[in-house]
Amino acid sequence: MSISPATKLYAVVGDPVAHSLSPLIHNRWLHEAGIDAVYVALHLKSPDPAADLRALARAGYSGLNITLPHKVAALASAGSASPEARQVGAANTLVRENGGDWIAHNTDVDGFSLAMAHALGSDPRGRRVVLIGAGGAARAAALHLAQRGVELAIVNRSKANADALAKALAPGAETADLGDLNSLAERADIVVNSASLGHVGASLPELPAGKGRPFLDLSYGKAARDTLAAARAAGWAPHDGLRMLVGQAAAAFRIWFAQSPDMNGALSACEAIVAVRG
Repeated sequence: MSISPATKLYAVVGDPVAHSLSPLIHNRWLHEAGIDAVYVALHLKSPDPAADLRALARAGYSGLNITLPHKVAALASAGSASPEARQVGAANTLVRENGGDWIAHNTDVDGFSLAMAHALGSDPRGRRVVLIGAGGAARAAALHLAQRGVELAIVNRSKANADALAKALAPGAETADLGDLNSLAERADIVVNSASLGHVGASLPELPAGKGRPFLDLSYGKAARDTLAAARAAGWAPHDGLRMLVGQAAAAFRIWFAQSPDMNGALSACEAIVAVRG
């Protein structure tokens, strides 16, 4: 890789961010496409992340991916936003056009759609889905699931936050606190975990017998390891969030460069790295 004054800068921004496989994915695609750009990871711990994200635009970054906990701030940092980002109320992709302000997008919806289709293996319409969490990733998931006509239950440590998510994006969804997970999962066709439990050392309540039903964690690697192990031990079929990661990255790449990258190659590379890291 050679860097010149003309090389464009891209990054993933989050707290934490050292675990992110986004630099591996995007630098692979940039090399394959022959694009003069470099993609790095930026750890942002800030009392005003929206202001800091705007500062990165002024510093010359051409595009950013945003991971937790800054997706709501990313939307606030932008001068304009796609309809989907506005509807979700969070952004995970920023693009700077013509040297101006950020334009916000949400490609998590695309990524979640791919992960969900792979885990469930069929059209989700009419299926019973339990969604754990009410943050930025949960908002993208809830929008997709509501559009697909599933029977949705949202559980969260704070039921008030689950209620707010349902009201905003999935009217008619059942809501409950995390203590009700067991009884709701008993009747589910799939359980989706969007909560960042692995990042903070927390764990899920006990799950009912899975009987081979899919359990999808939207995290990957170390952050998903304990949750997926618990699901596997209870008889669920575990799936991590690598397909969502690659799917949302591909959608961001198309926004930035108007090119469709090699998703299968990137997924295989990510799976190899996760296997090595254990």
